[in-house]
Amino acid sequence: MIQLNKKSFLSLSEDTQTSKKVQLLSVNYTAILMQKFIDDTQVPQGYVKSFLYDEAKNILMENLQEDTDFNGNILIELTDNYIAKLKALNSDIVFTNTLK
Repeated sequence: MIQLNKKSFLSLSEDTQTSKKVQLLSVNYTAILMQKFIDDTQVPQGYVKSFLYDEAKNILMENLQEDTDFNGNILIELTDNYIAKLKALNSDIVFTNTLK
């Protein structure tokens, strides 16, 4: 989970923000097997589809990455990635990864 140091409106991009103040966020993901092309050959590729939720279970952000992008605990790495994105947009808020 991601905990904020204060209940706040969050900027989610340069043009959008949450409609309500939030203080606790959660990350969820699913693994998907799809296809990709390598040198004109279609090969199977695993992907991780992740979502960032607020307390009301509204999706705030989502992302799709190849499973090879991860080296360890996928959930901790995804949480850190979302924190990095949020910090860049909300420099006045402290985000804590509660999984560490």
